[in-house]
Formats: sequence, structure tokens, C-alpha cells
Amino acid sequence: MPHYYFHVREGADLSRDEEGQDLPNADAARREAINSSREMLGEKLLHGGSLNHRTIEISDETGHVVDVVNSSDVLFKGGSFAPIPTMSPSPRR
Repeated sequence: MPHYYFHVREGADLSRDEEGQDLPNADAARREAINSSREMLGEKLLHGGSLNHRTIEISDETGHVVDVVNSSDVLFKGGSFAPIPTMSPSPRR
């Protein structure tokens, strides 16, 4: 099974994932990075801080970056969430 690393970049700072994770393919690695990014954004919302300018660089066991997930992609593109339906007001009687 392939091994992927999830390095977090904020501006010029890079936090390297030293452990990584075994996942079946790059699509599964991307889903994992999106979920991690959402968790980190939730923490930022709770405790304050900038919600953008963060990326997760997914690399394989050779160190080659196979995908990048931007926080703005997770924030502003629906991903797997469906839009919240709006309710029209009830007519007054």
C-alpha cells in the first residue's frame, strides 16, 4: 500500500509530516488532506487566526509532491457538503 506524507505550509513555514500514512491511492490521500484541512480551519475559527494562506502538500514515499490542498479550496468550494436550503417565509394569515 502506498505511503503518503501531509506537509503543512503556512506562508514560508513548512511543517513536515514525519510519520505519514498508508492509504490505497492518491484520491484517498486527497480526501484525508481535505478532512485535515477542515479540522485545522475549525480550530482556527474557535481560537482565532487567519483562515487562508495554508496548504497541505501531499507527497509520496519518494518525496514527490503528488497533490496540494489549499485552505481556500476547502473554505469556498463546497467539497462534499450540499448547500443549505433556504426556507421561504410562511404567509401570514
